[in-house]
Amino acid sequence: MTTYAGNEVFNMVTESGWRRGLGNLWQGEFSSWFRSSRWWKHLAMWLALVNGMMVIMGFATQGEGEGAPDFLFMYGIFGGMFVAFGVMIIMQRAIVGEKREGTAAWVLSKPVTRTAFVVSRLIGNTLGIVVTSTLIPGVLVYVTAGLLTPLGWLPPLGFLAGVLAYALHVFFWLTLTLMMGTFFESTGGVIAVPIALYFALWFAPSLIPVLFEVNPLVLTFAEPTVMNAIGYSLMAGEPVATWLPVIVTAVLCVVFIVVSIWRFNRQEF
Repeated sequence: MTTYAGNEVFNMVTESGWRRGLGNLWQGEFSSWFRSSRWWKHLAMWLALVNGMMVIMGFATQGEGEGAPDFLFMYGIFGGMFVAFGVMIIMQRAIVGEKREGTAAWVLSKPVTRTAFVVSRLIGNTLGIVVTSTLIPGVLVYVTAGLLTPLGWLPPLGFLAGVLAYALHVFFWLTLTLMMGTFFESTGGVIAVPIALYFALWFAPSLIPVLFEVNPLVLTFAEPTVMNAIGYSLMAGEPVATWLPVIVTAVLCVVFIVVSIWRFNRQEF
């Protein structure tokens, strides 16, 4: 029988400052996504929901006339709106669940900072969600467009840029829901705010058109009579009407992360 003495059975914490414990926490988050069945279950769900619908749209666009649906426009709905709500559902327990189950308190009793705790959850979930809901499905949508639609094989770099716009859209809702988890003690409160905000952002530009230029939803979906979505324009190789939604969304993501860390560091549980 092999015996272990001292600290040989532990991974020693070598980070200092706010990063203390981040390495171990990150490894745990990575393992929970990619060294288990979690990643392929999520991937299978998104492939069925997004790519399944896009294959149907691909065949539908082969019809002649103006009645044929716009393939890239429909991708903005399935790959944008549907994924956004999926992210809210997935992330609603990222912080609240660990607080309620006592996992957060147990982890923080180790040589781990609260900032590292939040950052590890942010990095792990971002990688897992973006890869399974946006990047891999995006590649398959590109293949679907090339094989099944009159669009043919779109410029790959432009299409990739469009997929990255979708990824930023996902990151916006991910960071917002993560932040809500530091303010609420129940999952109902965590998910209610992002859902309400989504519909507010959906309807507000119709009343105040200037909001189109700063609306995160414009990354994936917009009213064609006003302007095309940024992702749509990039994928189709068209000029982007405005880059303001990209800038505003990126800035808001940073704000959500900073507020999440600030709030979690001051919370008692």
